[in-house]
Amino acid sequence: MRLERIILKSFGCFDRRDFDLSDGVNLIFGPNFSGKSTLVNAIFFALTGKPIVPRVGLPAMAQSGASSGTAGINFRNGEQSYQLFRSTQGEVQLRQKEENAEKWRILFTGKRSADEDLRKQFHFSYHHLAAATFLREGEIFEFLARQPADRRDVLNALLGIDRLMEVRQRFIEGRRVAKREEKRIQDHQRSMRVTTVKNHREEIERVEAELKNLEGEYELLSGKAGEGGDTVLAAELTQAHERFQKEIDGLIQERASVLSGFTDVDHLRTSIKEIETATASASGLEKQRDELIQGIGSLNSQIQTLSVECETLRQLIDSDHGHCPTCHQPVQQKIIAGILAEKESARAASQEELEAQQKTLDEHTANINALRGLRQRHQLMQGKIEQLERIEKQLANLQREFDRVASRLGALQPTTPLQTGAISDAADPAQLAEQRRQLKYRIDSLRRRLDGLNREEAVIAHKLEELQRTQHQANQILRTRLSFELACDGVEKTIASLQQTILQPAEKEIRRWLERMDLTRFSQIDLKSQHLLPSLNVEGSERNLLLLSGSEKMMLYLCFKAALSEALGALGFFVFDDPTLHLDPDRRGAMIDFIQRLAEEHQVIVTSNDPEVRAGLPDAHLIETVSGNASS
Repeated sequence: MRLERIILKSFGCFDRRDFDLSDGVNLIFGPNFSGKSTLVNAIFFALTGKPIVPRVGLPAMAQSGASSGTAGINFRNGEQSYQLFRSTQGEVQLRQKEENAEKWRILFTGKRSADEDLRKQFHFSYHHLAAATFLREGEIFEFLARQPADRRDVLNALLGIDRLMEVRQRFIEGRRVAKREEKRIQDHQRSMRVTTVKNHREEIERVEAELKNLEGEYELLSGKAGEGGDTVLAAELTQAHERFQKEIDGLIQERASVLSGFTDVDHLRTSIKEIETATASASGLEKQRDELIQGIGSLNSQIQTLSVECETLRQLIDSDHGHCPTCHQPVQQKIIAGILAEKESARAASQEELEAQQKTLDEHTANINALRGLRQRHQLMQGKIEQLERIEKQLANLQREFDRVASRLGALQPTTPLQTGAISDAADPAQLAEQRRQLKYRIDSLRRRLDGLNREEAVIAHKLEELQRTQHQANQILRTRLSFELACDGVEKTIASLQQTILQPAEKEIRRWLERMDLTRFSQIDLKSQHLLPSLNVEGSERNLLLLSGSEKMMLYLCFKAALSEALGALGFFVFDDPTLHLDPDRRGAMIDFIQRLAEEHQVIVTSNDPEVRAGLPDAHLIETVSGNASS
């Protein structure tokens, strides 16, 4: 990309003014308050829609007294010429002129954000331009004052992994929610522990046996009570008969409800065996799916890495420099093309393998979901079996009692004439009545106790069934948490791979520029450890950019920008606002030499009010600004 003209209307201190730009070095020269920084701001605003100075409102960039200001830029990208205009009210327009054409054709216009369209068409972004292409006055001091987290965010945006960071954050949040849900289920399971099931069943059996003995004694005494006793006994047996019948009917209804969908218990057991056979044959599906997920994550990382390598090789083939930007060796186009073909072939093979594994994963996931449904159905059916066993046992006991009472009641109805002297002379009627009353009280008490135990048994059976459901939920949330952890790990590896792919060449490019500037004592550079803050090994001791002198900071910072721009895909131009400010004479000369060397490969736009800079750049395209006459 080459900038050809700056077009201003009511922008900053300029009313209507156009400034032509050339290849190589463009020097914007003039005293303070003559509009030099305004031109830098105009280029940046036209390309990004934002002021180059943070926290400055768009209306403030318009000329004083004007309702709106406009900044435009003419530039070439390949064989095409473009005009890009932005107003301080947010309006934007992009025009294009074909080769040898006279008229401009409007590509899009309107009051909307064009950043995404420009990024797709010209491959630059706000973060790219701010961090790697422009240098505004005082920027280095703000950069050094940033917190590591802020530099990390800039790094992520530059590398294009800010979306991946958002995805990773969502995975982390999902994992956090899964852990909370897992803890909640575990607490719920602990609160539902049932430890008295066996004791209740043993006590039920003991109470039933005792009740049976007492009822036998009661019937024996009732047979000795004479005619009056038979009438009372018949009434009691009738009440017991009705009560047993009611309980039997209730249990039959409960059994029918439990057997809903099945003909009998054998049918239920047969279905359970079929489910057990099906689940046993698919026992290894979950392990296979986990292995597939890991394989897919690894393939995604490989494909990402291969894509970046292919793009780098294409840029190297399409480059006009003829030399590798890293090692400076002549580029052998055929060799590079062969390597590119191998990389693309490997990427296509990995993509084909990824699609096959993804298809297999979908099939495994569907089978596992069906398997989980079968397991849940198996647990419910096992609960039904336990309920039916309890119901059948209760039914058998009640049926025995019912038959016995019915037999006794049939013997007493109709009442047979009493035989004279049927009561033993030794039996006192009052004593017999008291014994019968006490036995009746104990029998009623045991029956109430038995009813309570049966209710508790039903509650425990319900709790066991709920425990099974909760355990199923716990297994599901465990798999969900593990899936989130696996996804987080895969994104982390992808991010690390992208950082390695882009920042490592940037470190080599910085070292190349430092060698060109005769600053070779900086023997080690690390951009990753402190997020874009170079960490240097200076003559054997570890130092970072904060500990260097002012001139060293500026020199290293500009080398850093040039290297980062090259690693991200050079746009073809740089804009530096007064880069020699506060430099000593020696470093000022080194900076001029740096600008001239940078201009051998890129277009450079520099502002300055230093006569030594003007004298040091005699071949630069000169744009002079005059204080007080900037609006002319």
